[in-house]
Amino acid sequence: MRVKDDFTLYRRKLASGIVVFYYQCYDAGGKRLCGHSTGKTTKTEARKECIRLLQQGLLIPAKQKMPTFAEYAEGWWDFETCEYLKNQKGRKDITESYANNCKAMVKNQILPFFGNTPLDKITTEAINGWLLGFKERKVTNADGKEETRSYKNTYANTVFGTLWLMLNEAVNRNILKSNPAAPVKKLKNDRKHIEIITPAEVKQLFPVHWEAVWEEDHLCYAANKLAACTGMRIGEILGLRGEYVFDDYIHVKAQYDEYGYRPTKTKETRNIPLAPVIMRELRRLMGRNGQGFLFSLDGGATPVSRMLIYKKFHKALVKIGVSKAETRRRGLSMHSWRHFFNTTLQMANVALSKVQSVTGHKSDRMTEWYTHYDAKEFSEVRNVQETLLLPDRAGQPLAVKGGGRGKPKTVAEQSKQKTGRAKKQA
Repeated sequence: MRVKDDFTLYRRKLASGIVVFYYQCYDAGGKRLCGHSTGKTTKTEARKECIRLLQQGLLIPAKQKMPTFAEYAEGWWDFETCEYLKNQKGRKDITESYANNCKAMVKNQILPFFGNTPLDKITTEAINGWLLGFKERKVTNADGKEETRSYKNTYANTVFGTLWLMLNEAVNRNILKSNPAAPVKKLKNDRKHIEIITPAEVKQLFPVHWEAVWEEDHLCYAANKLAACTGMRIGEILGLRGEYVFDDYIHVKAQYDEYGYRPTKTKETRNIPLAPVIMRELRRLMGRNGQGFLFSLDGGATPVSRMLIYKKFHKALVKIGVSKAETRRRGLSMHSWRHFFNTTLQMANVALSKVQSVTGHKSDRMTEWYTHYDAKEFSEVRNVQETLLLPDRAGQPLAVKGGGRGKPKTVAEQSKQKTGRAKKQA
């Protein structure tokens, strides 16, 4: 059995920017206690301080003070040092962007309300009121003025999930006896309905003479064309290198974003077949950028800014008659290509497993979310309706006189029986 150390050290970056080492230890019952500052900025000096406290019997405080949420949250979501993240990284993939998003939610939405409250004083009622308050939240804007802002339920639920997780970890660490957020129910889903790009709009965006629509910007034109034909995420498009373009398919190996060149969202690679019509565009880009990043303006060394592709996409929509207001109403963006391609494959009756293999979706539920059927396109429904109304009496029951045993009851059965008799007689 592993013997616990008398203490463990970890770093915390204070609001001032100074890094100070904290320590954690265990009480006589083996309960892990909250972290305490050593006041030292180097690990060596912090270790010496802990040894001194241990020798004097002062390492474990006489009475463990219940930390405020701000004290408890200090150091949380730091990608390299957070104890919770270190523990979770061995169990599942966690990205730096996820950690940074959680850190921002704690700073902007949780600390202003619960920062000064001791953990054991945070009540279920307070959490419920805080969650409901996202509909009309008073915030301080960049000019220092207070304004009322309304947040989507989906965002509020995400922030609530972060708070729930942190409080639940306090239970796991024996700081709290129960999670006060556990009885609180999430808000109803108000995720915006998405209207995807239509096939007619796609033809307008990618005409034979595309230069006028895309202002002669072949790079942005090709990026959107690739997105429409593959459903690739923008980061995956920017991360596509010439070395991963083959004769009739591409290998999606990584993505490129503000965190650099890194694994895809699902941490898995995939192959996507490509038709010659889109492969020609990639070959043209390879002529400029070789084996490097294809969507690049510096010879393949680095990808272009995704903002450039965003802007050209929205300009192209305006060129074909989709106004900015209409774009906002429909929620059109580069990610809309992913919804469009997924739906197109489903409408073409491509097997679900093949759709997921190409798009990289990990669940049927996610594939369903990206599928947006238009009932006007359901020709098979019309076919069924016409079949139902065909003037064919073959399947209609007939009145049976006397109810003789074994006597056919339908026109079809009688016709079949007559045909059989005729063959016998012949």
